[in-house]
Amino acid sequence: MVKSNAQRVTWYIHSATKELGIKNVTFHALRHSHASYLISRGIAIQYVSERLGHADVSITQQVYSHLLKSLRDQEEDKTIFLLNAL
Repeated sequence: MVKSNAQRVTWYIHSATKELGIKNVTFHALRHSHASYLISRGIAIQYVSERLGHADVSITQQVYSHLLKSLRDQEEDKTIFLLNAL
């Protein structure tokens, strides 16, 4: 049976975490963490969507809407601060 790249990566991750004695993580969890980190650091959602291979940016927006809401709240706070400084 031929394994997919994702299956190979998952196997290597599992082997490494077992050898290190740390909690096992999946390839999907690492992918999600990667995307979450990029979004939280202000990387454009369009770029993250392309990087993940999503067919449409709306998929990425839906999955990561909780982070986008947080970023929007931060932008709102910055905007109010700037307008108050006028």
